[in-house]
Amino acid sequence: MFEIYWNQAKTMLLVEEIEAGQVTRMDEMPPEWIQRMDAAIAENRPFQYKALCLDCGHGPQHAYCRVFQFCACNFSLQDGRPDVDDDFNFITERVPCPLRHKCELNYCAFESQLSKRELDVVKLFAAGFNENSIAGQLYISPATVHNHITKIYSKLGLTGSDHPDRLLVSFAYNNKLI
Repeated sequence: MFEIYWNQAKTMLLVEEIEAGQVTRMDEMPPEWIQRMDAAIAENRPFQYKALCLDCGHGPQHAYCRVFQFCACNFSLQDGRPDVDDDFNFITERVPCPLRHKCELNYCAFESQLSKRELDVVKLFAAGFNENSIAGQLYISPATVHNHITKIYSKLGLTGSDHPDRLLVSFAYNNKLI
């Protein structure tokens, strides 16, 4: 089990092998570890991996760059919980990403149970648009927007809340959707 996080000065990523309590700079990790991480990203996050390849390059010589960028955007907080298990499955966390300007490449895309269209609705709703305005922006009917919002509330567990609208806006801000 590994936890991956920035050092105090935020100049390098550290990889802590939790059971052994051993902390290693990511740039000093064995090549086999980098290769396994790179392969796990390719297998488990193919869309992010494609964007990483476009940004960092294809081939084994660029594996470290891809792994670094992926880890910086999906982990990087020292919270005492593993980020990668022994089988190289990821336990991503929402982090204040230092590479946020590259998110248009989608390799630190927000992972959610919401569909892309539902995320579009959340973004517009949190930006202050009402259902009719959202419908106009997305070229869908107001009834469809209302259905999306109902499903979003249900998926996020906001139904029955006193102020689901405020909670939805808070969700959008907390997850850097706006």
